[in-house]
Amino acid sequence: MHNIIKVEDSVILDKTIFIDVRSPAEYEGGHIPGAVNIPLFNDEERAKVGTIYRQASVDEAKQLGLSFVSAKLPDIIEQIRCLNKEDCKVIIYCWRGGMRSKSIVGVLEMMGIPAWQLVGGYKAYRQYVLDKLKEFTVVPRIIVLCGSTGTGKTLVLKQLEKRNIPVIDLEYLANHRGSVFGQIGLGKSATAQNFDANLLVELNRLKNEPYIVVECESKRIGNVYLPECLFKAMRSGEKILMSASVEIRVDRLIEEYLDVYNSNGDAIIGSIESLRRRLGTKKTDSLISDFKEEKIRAVVKTLLVEYYDPMYGYEKADSADYDLAVNADDVEKATEMIIQYLQQFGR
Repeated sequence: MHNIIKVEDSVILDKTIFIDVRSPAEYEGGHIPGAVNIPLFNDEERAKVGTIYRQASVDEAKQLGLSFVSAKLPDIIEQIRCLNKEDCKVIIYCWRGGMRSKSIVGVLEMMGIPAWQLVGGYKAYRQYVLDKLKEFTVVPRIIVLCGSTGTGKTLVLKQLEKRNIPVIDLEYLANHRGSVFGQIGLGKSATAQNFDANLLVELNRLKNEPYIVVECESKRIGNVYLPECLFKAMRSGEKILMSASVEIRVDRLIEEYLDVYNSNGDAIIGSIESLRRRLGTKKTDSLISDFKEEKIRAVVKTLLVEYYDPMYGYEKADSADYDLAVNADDVEKATEMIIQYLQQFGR
């Protein structure tokens, strides 16, 4: 009998190397954080095996799979051997803990390389993450950075992280800036599977801290959703209102999106077009015209003043409604003020 290990036992080990033997597309769709993808089949091969499995027979599918894997097997085993380290558990998984992971563990054992098969595969891990997030209790106080677009919330968050302040960058985990232009220039947004898994890692990592700093976010960031445990903790946490002048906010957005403006013109125009119902035909046409004429500053300022600011309402907010109000024209000074504020919560 080959070695097997359950998900709940594997995730608490200090030294593990997870090997995901599924196809690249399966891995991209969702994987255990830190897992290395060493696929038995490429995406096309997996599709062919699946078709034979459904339309012909299990035996024929196995035979076809064997023909795909046989030539690759020595290289696959060598890759795993190179990753294997002393005192580390090598854990192999596929989708449901079936033939793919079982066969590789068997070969590794024959080659004298200790390895464990993950019971239930990635499907079991995904369910484990969902169950944990559903029952998770956020103990640290959540400190929420609020403010209009361009006030430097992400910049301050990064500065805090450099100063070893516990933070979770939710937009980074989602690979989305949380706005109508939020995905442009970033490639694919994170899948729900990967976002949830990485967020659970962060929540566990920081669970003994007195506080965690995050940016204010809605329940949805791009295509992913915050779990109720964190969203509830954010709503009841301390709120810091950040402000900055319009011109500085424009400067920051132009700097942040500079590469985006230069290489994603069609996508930006498409995003502006999506605002037509809210901004009206005349304003939308004017913005598209200005963008095509490279009047970037005028476009950014108009979007700030006439779209983002009215939508979020921070420009008219009463600072007395917040636990701290900070002018963030100077990011360094704003960071220092926030650090001083955080000292009262200990660490």
